[in-house]
Amino acid sequence: MGNEIDINQAEDHLDGLGDKFMDGLKRLENADIDGAAECFKRVLAVEPRLAEPRIELARILMETQQLKLAESEVREAIKILENGGQWLDLVTEDELTSVAYGILAEVLRVLAESDAVVFGDPDIWRNIVDESHAAFRRARELDPENSHASYWAGGLDVDAGQASSPEDEA
Repeated sequence: MGNEIDINQAEDHLDGLGDKFMDGLKRLENADIDGAAECFKRVLAVEPRLAEPRIELARILMETQQLKLAESEVREAIKILENGGQWLDLVTEDELTSVAYGILAEVLRVLAESDAVVFGDPDIWRNIVDESHAAFRRARELDPENSHASYWAGGLDVDAGQASSPEDEA
């Protein structure tokens, strides 16, 4: 008897996190980037196993040129999602995972264009570029309606000599 856990009590720490997350989205909508980032960080401080606030935080970090931090956040979000960890059902699991892969691809694409990488070890540059290409393609596979991923993956197919099929264009 003493070892029984009330399931509702075990989830009490999640109370109010949805509101904090939505507040973060609202702040983003109103261009309050710092406020939005704080909301997402507060959610993650309570429950670090949530992908959605990590994705939004990664997006902010990417836009503020904090690429390594953005990469870390989005990689963790992808791990969570690939283990069935979607929290909110605002979009499908594939759509959300596509967004995460698209952010990872974009972070890597921008990183590959940085002077430190461009003028550094060519093998490191090639690995980053290849991983970016793969992430854009994965994002497109998960959600063909992800126009950003489709644009980049389609262009990369042509660059790699893999002409896009008519179905990819539709």
